[in-house]
Amino acid sequence: MKFPRIHTLKEIACIIECQYIGADDFSVEGMNEIHVVTRGDIVFVDHPKYYDKALQSAATIVLINKEVDCPEGKALLISDDPFRDFNKLTKHFRPFVATNVSISSSASIGQGSIIQPNCFIGNNVTSTCSALIDRS
Repeated sequence: MKFPRIHTLKEIACIIECQYIGADDFSVEGMNEIHVVTRGDIVFVDHPKYYDKALQSAATIVLINKEVDCPEGKALLISDDPFRDFNKLTKHFRPFVATNVSISSSASIGQGSIIQPNCFIGNNVTSTCSALIDRS
């Protein structure tokens, strides 16, 4: 997920109350899972087996449970529980919002998308379907 605006490393560290390695004004644009991160994103890692993968990923901010050498061009958020703090950031930037409609007004449904009966499409869902699938 991309944040509504760019935040600083210091701002993010204050939200999750953790130490960090990097410039106070290091840009943080969003957060995502390891397999879909992009430059400017935070990724979390909490097991030594996956440190290298996270540190070498496209993410430029790594939320990690151990102080390690910080790769050039990246920043670290040092947390005793990266999973908990990743979830805390998720709740901060995308809090749960209950709904009483089948398709949320914040959802974006792409042209050609097929929505089956009794489906629920929640808040901030995005569909990028641009063509109908011929199943004949």
